[in-house]
Amino acid sequence: MRGLDYKRKFEKGITLIEALVATVIVGIGFVSVFQMVQYSVQSIGVSSERTKANLLITMVAEDFISVKNSDSKVKGINFKDAFVKEQITKNQSLFDITKCLPGSGTSKGKNAEENKIFKWTKRFSDRRLKCATKNDQTDDTNDTKKLEVFTYCSNQVASKTNLSNKSRPCMYTNNTRYSSTPSGRKERFYDERYFARMEVGVTSGKMKTDNKGNKEPTSKKKYIYFQLD
Repeated sequence: MRGLDYKRKFEKGITLIEALVATVIVGIGFVSVFQMVQYSVQSIGVSSERTKANLLITMVAEDFISVKNSDSKVKGINFKDAFVKEQITKNQSLFDITKCLPGSGTSKGKNAEENKIFKWTKRFSDRRLKCATKNDQTDDTNDTKKLEVFTYCSNQVASKTNLSNKSRPCMYTNNTRYSSTPSGRKERFYDERYFARMEVGVTSGKMKTDNKGNKEPTSKKKYIYFQLD
């Protein structure tokens, strides 16, 4: 044992500089791990919001298809035509959310339009889907939600008696003639078609800087197109 004690007298420990360098290296490793964890948590949150947005978009599409021919607030106009009229006459949608909403209140609608729009507004409130505001005073947001309806038809058909509104022009016109008979005689299609587009903004958890140097949250848009008729 005396020999071992003699050897230990000449053993040297680590210097203070070596200890500091080792501490820095370990610290850099921990910072990298923490950043990875933070990014993973943020990605999971964004993915969860996108999944909820997909479910809500599907709900709107199913609801709209089920009540498209029901009454609107305007007598004599069904639900889908009310959307078209609003877009043509006022250049806006009946369902257009541009603010973060709390989703409170109860439905007192007297028709399909009021009931469904109230339901959709409540479902897309920040109680169910995260909403990032650009301005805390006005609650404006880039996470907008909007439902639009478009008509697709021909303005050159021989008769418009099949259209829901004979005096209304086609929003999107197709005057192409198609060969629809064995003899090859070409005809235009007569039926007016309705298509809808649902747009939902999902907060990404990131910020961007505008031209004025102000920072605001970014939003990723999700869309679904579906045929009503």
